[in-house]
Amino acid sequence: MNLAKRLDNLLPQTQCRECGYQGCLPYAQALAEGRAEINLCAPGGEAVMLDIAGLLGRAPVRPVKTQEKALAWIDETVCIGCTACIRACPVDAIMGASKQMHTVIRNECTGCRLCVAPCPVDCIHMQPVEADFLPLARADAHGCEPRKAAAEYARVRFNRHEARRARNLQEKKARLTECEAAVKAKVRDGAAALHTATAPFNPADLIAQAMARAQAQQAQRAVSANRAAYQAQQLEEAKERAAYRRAQRDLQYGTADEKAAALVFLQQYKAGQEAKQTKRGAT
Repeated sequence: MNLAKRLDNLLPQTQCRECGYQGCLPYAQALAEGRAEINLCAPGGEAVMLDIAGLLGRAPVRPVKTQEKALAWIDETVCIGCTACIRACPVDAIMGASKQMHTVIRNECTGCRLCVAPCPVDCIHMQPVEADFLPLARADAHGCEPRKAAAEYARVRFNRHEARRARNLQEKKARLTECEAAVKAKVRDGAAALHTATAPFNPADLIAQAMARAQAQQAQRAVSANRAAYQAQQLEEAKERAAYRRAQRDLQYGTADEKAAALVFLQQYKAGQEAKQTKRGAT
């Protein structure tokens, strides 16, 4: 086992980035190469610092920062379901879906705090917990001390998370490549079809196309004229019905003059309707 791997085994695997590196393994690699101080692991505190110092043969120093054990908690009444925290969690300890309430899986949370900053509504809070090591879940390892069991469990969760991310990215690239190939093929087929459809100029075809357009325009004008006549007829019938209703109203509720005028209109209306019926019967 190389030095970087041995150093990585001493770290808590919370992937919190408090050390200034993108995770526990990058920090271990920097330590192995002499590019990092031994006292940067905040969740590991003094215990991890002493282990690193012993492995590297360096003098112990005070930790730059010590991080208290705390678990993320989401205020579900404020959560808007943006999934920012889900994307930030390095161990998939948050459940939820887009525009749906999110919640933290308590036993899986490593207390890394990476989900707090991305939340646009500040609904994630860190709640201190009485625990020596996080996550609360432990790896099934007989005779393994709690600290190493917790770290190993967190490492497995992180590795699965990273593998899933890589797989999703690969699948996305494959879909994009497939779509790009389909678009190129469509363009290529269209160009080939256009080339195949190109034929020598034929005056007869041009005359036939012009005649077809003229006939279509004539038919359109006829349809438009018929439509205009139909609309005018509908309008006149609507006016007639309105006048009939108005006359009925005036006959019942109007003044003496309005009643007299309404009576005359209704008599004329009745005579007109009878004449129409007689005409339709004759035809």
